[in-house]
Amino acid sequence: MNCEVSTAAGALLAQLRLLADVPLFAGIPEEELREIGKVLRRVELQRGDVLYRQGEEASGMHVITAGAVGVYGRLPAGREVELGALGVGEVVGELALVDSSTRAATVRALEPTSAFFLGRADFLALASRMDPTSVTIKRRLAATICERLRGCCDAMAVSLAEGAPGGDGEAPTPADVADDEFVPAPVPDERYLLRLPFFRAFPPPQLPELLAACRSLLVPARRVLLREGADPDVAYVTLNGAVEEALGRGERRIRVRLAGPGRAAGYVGLVDGRPSSVTVATRERALLLVVPRAAFTELFEGATALSYAFVDAVERDLVAALRQAERPQARLAASRPRA
Repeated sequence: MNCEVSTAAGALLAQLRLLADVPLFAGIPEEELREIGKVLRRVELQRGDVLYRQGEEASGMHVITAGAVGVYGRLPAGREVELGALGVGEVVGELALVDSSTRAATVRALEPTSAFFLGRADFLALASRMDPTSVTIKRRLAATICERLRGCCDAMAVSLAEGAPGGDGEAPTPADVADDEFVPAPVPDERYLLRLPFFRAFPPPQLPELLAACRSLLVPARRVLLREGADPDVAYVTLNGAVEEALGRGERRIRVRLAGPGRAAGYVGLVDGRPSSVTVATRERALLLVVPRAAFTELFEGATALSYAFVDAVERDLVAALRQAERPQARLAASRPRA
């Protein structure tokens, strides 16, 4: 029995050392890592083994500790296109920790690979404690999803620059917003807001505090809110109408995302501190909730119940954004000539 206990303790210690080297868990106190380590499952793959397939139920996330995996999307015609590769220290399937939908891609080992599996149910149990460690992990997951979004945009920008078919073609160029076109407008009532995706993470008593840190504006159609390459000063949550995130190269453009009521836009740079990878513009007349940079940072980095709800709202919106962006990325990838 003592030998078995010693072996188990040694295995857990080795597991903790591996976890500590993964960026997602770096700096987490050892006692917290032990709690996480208890719910992880080790997965071993040989080259060509499938970790999971597109369309399967999403049950959790994998952390690559050795080797590498490829990510592949299946098109309606049945053709498979490569969307990227992930290596040591990177995570795959992290969207499953936020929602319980199906896998958006197929993942296969490119070489002998080891990974840890963190199930969604176990993650939600850890996150429900709302302690600093669980919220830190959620913020890092949000940053990881931001990186995935930027990867999608980079791939689409390359395809557009190379003239690959599959873009949206020519379209009217949005104009910059004039100062007098920002018209203050009242926020819809609480019952309406709570039906929108972004606000479902907030208990009703928190809404007044959230809204007090923001302002609401009515903006005409086809007005640029944020240019590609610019640093964002605010985040936008669409209350009515629609906001488009798009890429353009020359006369060719492609929509990356359409943010309708209850979806946010233009905030990725506020999460990861980098310039915008898309141009954000109103597609139609829109009522927008504007979250200034200082308020966004305080909410996202804070340690209050409101901050925890805000992180959840941003994380869920990022997942929706990534799922939208993967569709045009796959379409453009499929239109490029085969090697």
